[in-house]
Amino acid sequence: MTTCIPQLTFSFYRHQPIRADFSGGQITSDAGLLPLRAFDQRHHLTRDWASCLSDLRQDDRVRHAALALFRQRIYQIVAGYEDANDADRLRHDPLLQIVADQKLGEALGSQPTLSRWENSPLARDLVRLNDARLQIFIRLCGEQVRRKREILLDIDSTDDPTHGQQQLSFFNGAYDQHMYHPMLVFERHTWPGARRRSKPCAHACSKSVPACARPPAAFASIWLPGGLFNPCSATSLWPSTPANQLRFTQLAHRQQSRRSVV
Repeated sequence: MTTCIPQLTFSFYRHQPIRADFSGGQITSDAGLLPLRAFDQRHHLTRDWASCLSDLRQDDRVRHAALALFRQRIYQIVAGYEDANDADRLRHDPLLQIVADQKLGEALGSQPTLSRWENSPLARDLVRLNDARLQIFIRLCGEQVRRKREILLDIDSTDDPTHGQQQLSFFNGAYDQHMYHPMLVFERHTWPGARRRSKPCAHACSKSVPACARPPAAFASIWLPGGLFNPCSATSLWPSTPANQLRFTQLAHRQQSRRSVV
């Protein structure tokens, strides 16, 4: 039986004929991952991260290398496909095969494969992965931090709603939903994601570079976990506070006093 490819012809454009058909083959809408993959290749990001994770699988049963699975999961999330179920469709996407360094036409890992793999790392693997992220931050941004002569950490949390029976998902009364509630740390001068402990960052970049942290207002009224900020390091904490009319009045008075002095 002959397969007919539908074609459409449009006559409204008088300069030249326009014809549309659906024989374009396999295409992708995620080409923006290519420059990101080039940056990754230049600085060996996914390669160094993947090397921190133990691979306990039996060699004779391995069909997908750990590095390929790591890149597949990372780039799938970056492209907006956080749900591992999307892998069953995206494993055939040529662009994802390219960024994962997989031969075109060879399918990437399926959802069950990804789920088993991403739940297999040991606790010490996650510690090594966190340390590797810190070392990459120092390598890529250390010079900028030294020129600024300070490390300025902006700390905030974000809500990540969950659905169904996702593991480690809890109900949050403030947001009135089941969700993950990760804490994010960004270095203000360079904007890369940092980590939760500032002491190694300040020490590794330079002992003379102070670290300043700006957490959200909630940190002003709760106990800070030990080890989040080391009081022996050059770290100062500047928590924001909830806005109120009295504070606005006090700030306006101070601003007026400074203007009069100037």
